[in-house]
Amino acid sequence: MHPTLYVQKTVFGEIPYNTWGLMITMAFLVGSVVAHGRAARMGIDPDRMVGMYVVAIVFGLSGARLLHFLMATPDEFRKDPMIFFRIWQGGFAFYGGFILAGIAGIVYAIVRGINPWKIADLTSPSVMLGLAFGRVGCFSAGCCHGKTVELPTDAHALFPASFGGGQLWVFGHWPFLVEMTRHGVGTNNVTLYPTQIWEFGAALVIFALASWVWRHRRFDGQVIGVVLVLYALWRPVNESMRGDDIRGIDWYGLTTSQLVSIPMGVLGLVILLLRFRSGVAPEVRFENEVEPDSASAPRL
Repeated sequence: MHPTLYVQKTVFGEIPYNTWGLMITMAFLVGSVVAHGRAARMGIDPDRMVGMYVVAIVFGLSGARLLHFLMATPDEFRKDPMIFFRIWQGGFAFYGGFILAGIAGIVYAIVRGINPWKIADLTSPSVMLGLAFGRVGCFSAGCCHGKTVELPTDAHALFPASFGGGQLWVFGHWPFLVEMTRHGVGTNNVTLYPTQIWEFGAALVIFALASWVWRHRRFDGQVIGVVLVLYALWRPVNESMRGDDIRGIDWYGLTTSQLVSIPMGVLGLVILLLRFRSGVAPEVRFENEVEPDSASAPRL
């Protein structure tokens, strides 16, 4: 809807500042703030989490980029491997970042002497919150959009006609919301399923549920298991309504994310089943915890 926030003119040419980049930055920032505020409450020194945030950014972006090229456009990557570093051209797969950052995070936790199950439980809700911010960026850029859909006659426009970025229509029956982008990086000037908005809402719901589980967890690993299962159930549904061209169609007509959702969901179930009776390892609260222990204090 609004892919470019500002264009700076320099002696080297015009430098655009994109909404997608801002929202990805916000995703990592907000996710880190939430994890940082909760760390002390589960026996992790927040100061030892700073390196984890760097690991999440570096390996998250690298993994998302790598999975996109390996599964969606391998020929393009094979012909020009340097395209991997041209991130302004787009091409990221969420699952790739989730997996590689998760592996790197486990290694970091072991090296730093932190219980890896606690790190997984601490950071997995933040991943979903970050995904929600990321999908706002996708919506602004016009990527990750849905298939074409006919605009109902009883639809009501949400934006004024003078807005040049596109339009959203709402109505009282399925699919309840339809979008059109005019200057995005994907399909323009046609009505589409708003899959980015749906994923934004789903990610927030999973974040809220995972946060509730985090506050009432009965064993270490419970939160990451719940997140894996819930997102693995949701993502294939959203993928079935996606209409962007570059997502990768693999075996049996499954897209990359639909295919990866299968082992991710199974992994979540295995974690929940095997860790069910493990209990919660001792947690010593730190005096410098960020979030106050008060019934009146906001609880993220």
